[in-house]
This record gives sequence, C-alpha cells and structure tokens, in this order.
Amino acid sequence: MKFEALVGIAGILGLVSFSTLIQKIYDTHNTTSLPWTWVALNITAQLLSMIYGIANGAYGIYIPNSLFLLGLLYILYVKVMHKPKNEKEAKERNKQM
Repeated sequence: MKFEALVGIAGILGLVSFSTLIQKIYDTHNTTSLPWTWVALNITAQLLSMIYGIANGAYGIYIPNSLFLLGLLYILYVKVMHKPKNEKEAKERNKQM
C-alpha cells in the first residue's frame, strides 16, 4: 500500500482516543451510554477491516484493528456481565439505611 504509514498513524491515534473510553469503562463498569447496536456494528466493522488488512498484507490496518477488536470485546464482556459500580454502590448504601 502506498500510504500504509498514514493509516497506521491514524490507527494509533484512534487507539489512544479509544483507550480513554476503555479506561472509563474499566473504572465504572458503566456501558449504559453504549447501545447494543453500537457495540455490534463496531465489532462487525473492525472484523471486516481486519480481514481486509490481512488479505492485503496491510499491517497498518489489521494490527490497530485487532487491538480495537480486543477493546470492543472487553466492552461487550462488561455490558453482559457487570452492572455499573456506581449503581452497585448506591444499592448497597440503600440496603444499609
């Protein structure tokens, strides 16, 4: 690819941006602002983009995409398995009162 370095840089910048969302979800376990359609469509988009990158030998595409995909799978895991920490704490406080 002629400008693969550009797409690699874009992928890295996207990952830095995405990492703030992952950190917030890790801290709060709150994914209520992320609808199921957002999660599903983003996972699908990253899979398709990763397949394209692999098929074309474009490391700058499929390496960042695989990291995005791991982050999205973590979001999916939290969405399925956890309630927000703030919500849990509020329920515990209400039980104690």
